[in-house]
Amino acid sequence: MVAAVLVAGSEKEAARRFGRSHSTVKHHLANARSKVGAETTAGPVWILGPRLPEPEGEAPTDD
Repeated sequence: MVAAVLVAGSEKEAARRFGRSHSTVKHHLANARSKVGAETTAGPVWILGPRLPEPEGEAPTDD
């Protein structure tokens, strides 16, 4: 879900794109924060972002 939020740009947009509720996205992000010992969503994004694969359904871009 961290990858989905990175690609989508926000929790709400990630929920919309991947057919999940906003509360489900928030729940998964809370689990990610807990696993890496972060207090904010920025923590797992910063820690995990470089290691995450593209979420399913999203094509890589040539940026």
